[in-house]
Amino acid sequence: MTDRATPQPRPRTLVLASGSAGRLRVLRDAGFAPEVQVSGVDESTDDGLDTAAVVSVLAERKAAAVAGQQPDALVLGCDTLLDFEQTAFGKPASAEQAVALWQRLSGHQATLLTGHCLIDTRRGLRAWGVGRTVVRFGSPSPAELAAYVATGEPMQVAGGFSIDGFAAPFIEGVDGDPNNVIGLSLPLLRRLLADLGLAITDLWRPAGHGLPYAGRETAAAGRAAPGTVAPPGSAPGADQTGA
Repeated sequence: MTDRATPQPRPRTLVLASGSAGRLRVLRDAGFAPEVQVSGVDESTDDGLDTAAVVSVLAERKAAAVAGQQPDALVLGCDTLLDFEQTAFGKPASAEQAVALWQRLSGHQATLLTGHCLIDTRRGLRAWGVGRTVVRFGSPSPAELAAYVATGEPMQVAGGFSIDGFAAPFIEGVDGDPNNVIGLSLPLLRRLLADLGLAITDLWRPAGHGLPYAGRETAAAGRAAPGTVAPPGSAPGADQTGA
């Protein structure tokens, strides 16, 4: 007579239905190793929908398009828009639009909304929600605004700004989840997984793959971290290994 091992459920594969580098970075930095499959869906919506409804519809549309090609996965779709004075703003189509948008936002606050839809294709279940973060905008000078728009960044991000790129000095602060502004709210993802009876910790990559922040070491006193400039007065050839 031999003992039989209890069958273990297959590990879940997290698939990000988005080509957003920011969303992928948020997941990787938090310990996930998602696959990426861009949905390529039509992003037009019916007139009259408010911003929360639009991001919800588009997040579900993106997730559903990829879920149909992933029979055994957790598929996450997201969509982000900035709501200012009850008007939704996506990526500016031109530098001129970016300048005009920033001139409106300067010194004001707006709400960044990101719709999330998570589909468990193994069980045919789905959960969805909308993350909201209030963004307080600074007042860049005309020269600063021109320099920022010249980077090309505002035409690549919803609302024409980032909090983790060139626009960061022009954002006075946020109220809510900052990662939601980048395009993916981890606390909301945790709640959606819980709604499906899943634990977010089960999706962390194996410990043998290293910590998510590996390579971002801090420096020992008087020394420089890898890839940085040594502090003035440090000994030549100082060890560059972080503590």
